[in-house]
Amino acid sequence: MKDIMVLRELEQIKAISHSYRVEILECFEGDEPQTAKQIAEKLEEPHAKINYHIKSLLKVGILNLVDERVKSGIVEKYYLPAAKVLMIDKNFIKNGGDELTQSINQAYISIFEKINSDFYKNIEVAEASRFINQYSDYYLTKEEAKELMKKVENVMVDFLDDKRKNNRENVIPYNFAVLGLSKDHRGKKIISEEETESLDTIVDNNV
Repeated sequence: MKDIMVLRELEQIKAISHSYRVEILECFEGDEPQTAKQIAEKLEEPHAKINYHIKSLLKVGILNLVDERVKSGIVEKYYLPAAKVLMIDKNFIKNGGDELTQSINQAYISIFEKINSDFYKNIEVAEASRFINQYSDYYLTKEEAKELMKKVENVMVDFLDDKRKNNRENVIPYNFAVLGLSKDHRGKKIISEEETESLDTIVDNNV
């Protein structure tokens, strides 16, 4: 598995614009391959539904078939993401049209929907641990906002790098999200060229 996969095709971006496929990618832990059956059990979804979305991810190279094993006369197929982190090529973003912009926006919506789902599931569990910090109404230039997000990202990557696997005692899975939103909603509703630099990372498989 590579550390980073750069997406340069519209079909790849469309493939991850579905929130359910983001959930499938997040089912993988470390370099451990998974079968469609294992993923279906984790997500508590029908095997056939998982297979459909796996085929879509395989078709565009985001998911790879890495092994086939025969068990009780049945061939079990094992899959693994092509990379730990998916990123969109900045040049591709700048040269893309409205269809690309819509696909990118949908990909971000899918990720946010997954975070939203995790949040409400966490709230339903009384003893679950959660940490929420909000800092609002600060005035920054776009350059300062990018700089802040980069600093936060660097701290998180450095701290979490050796904590991707469930191989220690007394650990539970966490979902950390860093979100920086401009409250200036004037102007056009598409991603501008100068904004693309901060919108390159689409999915961190957290594997």
